[in-house]
Amino acid sequence: MSEKFVPKDWISKLSQKQQDIVKYSLKGPPTSRPTSVKFVTNWLRDIALDFSQDNMKKISPPSLENFEMDLQYCTVNYYSNLMHAMEIIGYNHPEENTRDIALGYYAAMVEFLHLNPETKEELNSRLEDRV
Repeated sequence: MSEKFVPKDWISKLSQKQQDIVKYSLKGPPTSRPTSVKFVTNWLRDIALDFSQDNMKKISPPSLENFEMDLQYCTVNYYSNLMHAMEIIGYNHPEENTRDIALGYYAAMVEFLHLNPETKEELNSRLEDRV
């Protein structure tokens, strides 16, 4: 029997654009999958999805140093999706510890690309659902 999953409640409160970014990051990179990126992808799935069979143990994210080294093997498109997913989780997840971890990853990824981090208000304005 296949395992079914649905987004956790906090995900459904995000704009559709933010939900899509988080969803795309759950697939993992389309090319190579370095070990720490696999762990981050599994961690994202754990915090974003409700699995029908709750037999998964809590997943801990890898160290920031290992993660940063492995990101060089990811495509720019996946890097960008993952960076924005970390930002969304960092600003919106209900648990403070998870928010802190995600914002730490986001800050490191932004710095690596020599970008300025967005505020929560800038993120929400950029990714709001418009009709």
